Amino acid sequence: MDRYWRGGDLKDDIWKVIEPDLHLAEHVHLQGWGEPLLHPMLPIWVAKAREKGCTIGITTNGDLLDAATDWLLEGNVDLITVSAAGAPKNHETLRGGSKLEQVLASTGNLAALSREKGLRMKIQMSFLLTRSNTADLPKAVELAARSGLDEVFVTHLDCMPTKPHYEQAAYNDDTIIPEGMAVLKVAEKTARRFGIRFRYPNREGEEVLACALNPLHFAFVSWDGKVGPCVNLLLPLNGRIPRWGKAGETRIEPVVYGRLDQAPLPELLASGAREQFIYPFRQRLAAEQRFLSSLDFEPGVRNLRELERAGARRREALDANPLPSPCAGCPKALRW
Repeated sequence: MDRYWRGGDLKDDIWKVIEPDLHLAEHVHLQGWGEPLLHPMLPIWVAKAREKGCTIGITTNGDLLDAATDWLLEGNVDLITVSAAGAPKNHETLRGGSKLEQVLASTGNLAALSREKGLRMKIQMSFLLTRSNTADLPKAVELAARSGLDEVFVTHLDCMPTKPHYEQAAYNDDTIIPEGMAVLKVAEKTARRFGIRFRYPNREGEEVLACALNPLHFAFVSWDGKVGPCVNLLLPLNGRIPRWGKAGETRIEPVVYGRLDQAPLPELLASGAREQFIYPFRQRLAAEQRFLSSLDFEPGVRNLRELERAGARRREALDANPLPSPCAGCPKALRW
């Protein structure tokens, strides 16, 4: 897949197209497939987004936090997420020599300085749960707590463009692997013992009305100025996007609302391409709302029958408005 991958950095001319419309966003999250703290414009863009009233988050591997500490403490950043690939040994192997102990020392220092300055900056660890690092989770939770982080949250491998990615997923289609279930329980107890907040994903697959990156509320801007619903449907690849699952490989057409070098952000968010993509989500959420409103019944046989009929209508409405075809087979569609 490497020969199809398109590397690049967000250019300032693209940012300047976005900047006048940042007031439309509640939150701006700056991250990429590379390391955002390498981008020389990041401190300036963060300050500009803050001026527009946005909250700002950054996801980082943490290796460059010491060099960025001064500007991160200017009060413009609300959320720092440091990603971990396992306990120290696994993390170092999977992250090309990155030392988790050093990353957490830098992160802990930033957290302490942030509290001293009275900033409301949340600092958390993101732990990507895979088959090869499952056993590392409780130790990673302990290390994060000892470093003074606010929270650890677990994510699943939900972007699987190759067979090895699929084989590393810590779930089997509709349920988490048994060893993963056991480790989550241990990690939860570890978090309670060390007094750190802990969140983990669904333990069983379940079709969602809209995934966590609900396209009714979220939009993704790629480094080359494309705008679409999410990163998984706009991977920086030439051609169709490979996605692996139980049936093998499928190829997904990227979903692009438009390009910022051709139209401003509000125009792309009101485009026919976006409206067509989000229509099923509107219908699914409307069906759910109708069903929930039918729950306000007094107990009784008649009302129980009405509730059953409401549930049947809900199912019919969802079946009539399935998720868009590019979302079919996406792990996020099953709450992974």
